[in-house]
Amino acid sequence: MASSSSSSRQRIVKSMQGISLVKVQGRTYRVPTSSLDNNRQQSVGLETKNLDLPSSASSSDEEEGGTIYTEEILTIHHPVHPKFHGILIGKGGSTLKKLRIETGTRIDITKGKDYALIKGTQEKIDKATQAIEQVIQQAYDKARLTHFLSLPVTTAYTTRKLEEFHSSILSSTFKCDGMDPSILVLPANLHITLGVFKLLHQTEIERAVRFLKEECPKIVREAMADQDRALSVRLRNLAIMQSNPTQAHVLYIEPNEDKEDTPLKKLCQTLIDKMVQAGLMVPDDRPLKTHVTLINTANRSTSDESGSNNKRRPFDARPILKEYPHLDLGLVQLDKLHLMKMGRRGPGKTYISEGSISIEP
Repeated sequence: MASSSSSSRQRIVKSMQGISLVKVQGRTYRVPTSSLDNNRQQSVGLETKNLDLPSSASSSDEEEGGTIYTEEILTIHHPVHPKFHGILIGKGGSTLKKLRIETGTRIDITKGKDYALIKGTQEKIDKATQAIEQVIQQAYDKARLTHFLSLPVTTAYTTRKLEEFHSSILSSTFKCDGMDPSILVLPANLHITLGVFKLLHQTEIERAVRFLKEECPKIVREAMADQDRALSVRLRNLAIMQSNPTQAHVLYIEPNEDKEDTPLKKLCQTLIDKMVQAGLMVPDDRPLKTHVTLINTANRSTSDESGSNNKRRPFDARPILKEYPHLDLGLVQLDKLHLMKMGRRGPGKTYISEGSISIEP
């Protein structure tokens, strides 16, 4: 019997050759030594080279052989909208590969899923989520604006007066360098812009429309609590955004109530503050300047007959400001608030509304 026991013991010892014991949160696993990094076998308190314990690892309480203490390996689902998947993957997977190497984690992105699968220690997972958010933020910062919040100001009178103004400044006898029909704002598109948005996917658009329809009516009522009649403004007096009138890009007409304590200013600022707080509207540190744009070179046709690029080419506003300094487009009632798409894609190059609410005192 002793001989048999001795033989059995030798077989057990032999079976331990080439095996390391890896301790994870108080539990010990037998792991093939060949699967571990040589340098880490000699250290205590370091992680194993591979994130996944080999399938041959088994739980044990033995303390034989070299023991390596490792942190717990976790798997999390980090929210990432599918619209950003391509940015995180990069050309030929280059960005994803870089993120994996820099963070020491395994990151997997599956088509159609709204998350990234991250595997690693808690410290490295934190590093990976920060890196992913940084890539997404950089992409967001570079993304174009998609929508704007507006108060339309079109009436039959303003349409007629604006068409008369357009006919005059486009006539052959009116000399205005850089003038072109494409940079004139159509009467149907006249509006006061409150703020802009970057709604990069449908769920964000739906959230913004829901906020507009459910929350904004309450905001409007509170902001106009002391108003006993509909909000209206008179559109009168021209101005430009640029300091040099010979290099103008935007010419606008002012609401004559444009003062610090007017109902219009109060309403606009309240709506802006609430939408920024909700994480919907792009923050803007500049003071609010309510205005109605009449000419904008951003709308200029990309090329003229010669084929030269005219994008953002300025115009000389001096003749217009001299001839029409006090242009009057009449009194307009502000009775609608719209979430509009950027770009004139509607019938007759008009803006398309995602949703609207009525403005009532």
